[in-house]
Amino acid sequence: MSKRIIVAFVVFSLVVGLGLFAFGQTEVTFWHAMHREHKKALEHITAQFEEAHPEIDVKLVDQGGYGELSQKLTTSAAAGKLPVSSQQYEDWTIQYVNADLMKQLEGVVSQELIDNLPGALKDSCTFHGNMYTLPFNKSAMVLFYNTDLIEEPPKTWEELLATAEELTVDEDGDGEMDQYGFGLRPTPELFSLFHHQAGGSFLSDDKSELLIDSEAGVRALNFMADLRESSLYQTGYLSGPFGSGKVAMYIGSSAGAPYVASASKGNHGWDTAPLPDGPANGESMIQGTNVGLFQAGNSEAQVDAGLKFIKFLIRDEWTIYWAKKTGYIPVTLSALNSDEWNAFLDENPKRQATTQMMKEGFVYPHHPDWYSVRNIFGSILEKTMLGKGKPEQLLQEGAEKFAKEYAK
Repeated sequence: MSKRIIVAFVVFSLVVGLGLFAFGQTEVTFWHAMHREHKKALEHITAQFEEAHPEIDVKLVDQGGYGELSQKLTTSAAAGKLPVSSQQYEDWTIQYVNADLMKQLEGVVSQELIDNLPGALKDSCTFHGNMYTLPFNKSAMVLFYNTDLIEEPPKTWEELLATAEELTVDEDGDGEMDQYGFGLRPTPELFSLFHHQAGGSFLSDDKSELLIDSEAGVRALNFMADLRESSLYQTGYLSGPFGSGKVAMYIGSSAGAPYVASASKGNHGWDTAPLPDGPANGESMIQGTNVGLFQAGNSEAQVDAGLKFIKFLIRDEWTIYWAKKTGYIPVTLSALNSDEWNAFLDENPKRQATTQMMKEGFVYPHHPDWYSVRNIFGSILEKTMLGKGKPEQLLQEGAEKFAKEYAK
């Protein structure tokens, strides 16, 4: 082979090699639990990201429901084969942070971005004083009410109770209520909401005590017991009985609005309202997942590419698009206050309350066993509703159970 051919071959190889390097992509795996319209919206946003960043290939991996996602993340963490990024709840994240699996975002994302998050969402994403995640699919609790029965929704606990009592009726006198003023489902979140609105704190600063057996906890649980007298009490979702007219009001996640709309169609009008004020505040619980980056088992290039992706998800343009398509709420203050979102609210007034509640929300404290801890709340509420104990006694038992099993 002549020198000229050899030189040409070497040059060609270098060109091809450099070309492959130049056009090579960094792969980012993103695990999620989004389905149907939510999945379509996520795929659209991802396609726009890849168009803007052709050097990055995002692999969206549907892991089923949140339970399956959590289990697969736990298994993958043990095997050292975590995705670059994933949806995750706060009680998952703190375990990953404690195990040094997560990339810290403090000092990596701009202070401008951090300051652009509502206070509750900053709390949601901050662990041991540092930010590790960014908010993604977030919803707030709101009051759903039947507009055929209620002209002005209640604005305080006292008004809520009075309205519920007024709208609970036995129309045919058979001893069975044909209509209830309120729907009550014994979820941990409902007790948590009233406990917070009564001024209660969940944990001591060192997380060694559960503080629900306080004056605020007793006041909240007694109020719920009073409300129980004018409520349809059931463990299932309340959108069905609300839609049929059996229930005039209930408090639930804003993410349930599509189900309320479907159940109410042809039966009655409906709307949402900000939550009635309790003794201390009228703040809403903010729910939903965040997104973070796993540095363990992934290259620096992959983590950097993943950071670009999760920041893209909460750009105003895309958090607004996500909210419009899914029923969730924009997660930045600039998006919540934008002309585009306000124009959307003018056309969709039922989303007004959820937007207000996002700005005035709170989140659970970060504790690695919080999934189990919150079940204590559900058990206390259920026993109270069934008359199986006095609030003071049940709350004290819950605090003692925490001290025995979950205090850190």
